[in-house]
Amino acid sequence: MLCRQFFKLVALSLILIQTSCITIIDPGEVGLMWRPYATGLGKKPLESRVQFYLPWNSVYIYSIQWRSYQEKVEVLTRDDLTINVTAELIIRAKELELYELQMEIGTDYYDKVVKPQFRTAIRNILSAYNMVSISKETPNVSIQIKKSLQEKLKDKHVDIDDVIIDDVEYSPSILKAIETKLTKQQEQEQMKFEINIAKRDAEIQAIAAEGKAKAILIEAEAQAKAQKAIGESLTPKYIQWKALDNPNNKLIFVPNGKDGLPIIVNTDQGK
Repeated sequence: MLCRQFFKLVALSLILIQTSCITIIDPGEVGLMWRPYATGLGKKPLESRVQFYLPWNSVYIYSIQWRSYQEKVEVLTRDDLTINVTAELIIRAKELELYELQMEIGTDYYDKVVKPQFRTAIRNILSAYNMVSISKETPNVSIQIKKSLQEKLKDKHVDIDDVIIDDVEYSPSILKAIETKLTKQQEQEQMKFEINIAKRDAEIQAIAAEGKAKAILIEAEAQAKAQKAIGESLTPKYIQWKALDNPNNKLIFVPNGKDGLPIIVNTDQGK
């Protein structure tokens, strides 16, 4: 009797195994058991291993690893120019809130909730910037998009790690306009540089001319002072003494010269 019951249990077990479903939950994944005819959705996460269950039950699989999602969005900037921005979002489901996530949204939470908010945040944040400033402001833009998403998705049972601006595409006409603008800016900078050089050269020349003028003025003042001193020292007696005190000339003295001076004749000139 016992042997017959044992074989019945074994046969029943084999039937159950053959008719049961198998789901493999990989490392980095968590499952929730769905028993529609019994306890409903299980709140306790299933471990990462092979899970056996009856055919009328099912298992919902969630990845709790960080995953990257990329979106390419057409954006109208503050200065009414259209650009294409490629941004990347790194996100994952909260392991301790998988029951709420499944009940409220489901395993396709990114497509249903996160993606629309992500694309909207990209447009809203970048629309406040002028086109030419976006490339320089990408770190700040990424921070603002992340903050916006954290606020919008705070009750959606997901964690946000980071937002990255991968690429900003401009139309050929915009690129040509940027190139023209940069060329003009370079020309203006070169012109400013040349003007500054010319100003410095003019200042150097002015300083040199001023120095030369001062030197000439000082020399003229010195000559005037010297002439004044000589004029004051050339008295009649001094001139008489210098006229007589000349050992190199043969002189004839005529006592009735101009200003009481003798008339001096150099006899060597006639020879």
